[in-house]
Formats: sequence, structure tokens, C-alpha cells
Amino acid sequence: MLWELIDLSDWKTKKQILSELKHGGIIIDERRLRKLVELQNKLFYNHESDIFIAHSSKGYKATKDYEEINNSLKDNHKRAIDLLHKEAVTRKALGENMNFNLIVHNGEFMYVEL
Repeated sequence: MLWELIDLSDWKTKKQILSELKHGGIIIDERRLRKLVELQNKLFYNHESDIFIAHSSKGYKATKDYEEINNSLKDNHKRAIDLLHKEAVTRKALGENMNFNLIVHNGEFMYVEL
């Protein structure tokens, strides 16, 4: 797994991880890195590994520490809530914006409901 390819015992940014992998002859993009993190964490969820790759503003870290894992989960939760809020306000605006149309006819505004 990822933490076996490079030392993730301390926090590392995506850029550092990709650079170390490249130095070791493994070239991947950010999307593939996220998939590898997801795969490792799926092993953790399924009790097949006791290593979780946590993330924070400091980067990524392979850990067994409860607090580091919990903080990573809190960040995921906050991101999920933010995304759900953005979806809700966008759907509301979409519905409001699609309910009417203004047309200019002979220099006058005409309100038309859809």
C-alpha cells in the first residue's frame, strides 16, 4: 500500500508524496493518489488493516492514532455538510431561476411563467 512505498509516519503534502513516489520510479497523478488513500482506508473500514491514512491541512499521514483519525473524520463531515449546503442553495436558485422568464416585446418587459 501507499504507506509501504513511502514513509508516511509524519505529515506530508500531496506534492511531497507525489515527488517521493516519482523519485522511487512511481509516477501517478493526484487523482490516483486520492484513490490509493481511499483504497487503504477501505481496508481500515473492513478491518483488514489497522492503518488509516488521515488528512488535514498539513497533508496526509498513515496512523493508528485515534485522535488523528477522528480529526480527519470531523473534517470529512464538515466538507460533506458544506457540499450539501451548496447543493441545497443551488437547487433552490435553479428552481427560482427556472420559474419565470422576462421577455422584451416592443420595448416593454413581459413576465412569463414557465
